[in-house]
Amino acid sequence: MAIMDDEEYYLSLIPKPLPTRLGATKVSALLQRVIQQRGYAAVQSADALREAWREAVGVDLANQTRVGNVSRGALQVFVPTPVVRTELEFRKAAVLRTLQTRLPDFRIMRLAIRLDR
Repeated sequence: MAIMDDEEYYLSLIPKPLPTRLGATKVSALLQRVIQQRGYAAVQSADALREAWREAVGVDLANQTRVGNVSRGALQVFVPTPVVRTELEFRKAAVLRTLQTRLPDFRIMRLAIRLDR
């Protein structure tokens, strides 16, 4: 056990400042909160979904379809004609693999292809 000299003893008697409730917040945490509150995250994820869809089905087919939301693992896709729907049904497995690889956080398990009326 070390023996304290007079200076160390008197310095130990000085009260230490208590931590304040108003601690500094990280800038990244503030930005994340603003992005969520303003809805920017939803816009970014929708853009990522549209871009992945364009890559999965090709530009021609992507221009004829409209991608909706992901709900319970199903990506909603709206098509103008039964012919386009049949084409998507034919390519469904390959499209799903591409989407699952590009967007693993979306957890897309199936495509729900609907006629757009």
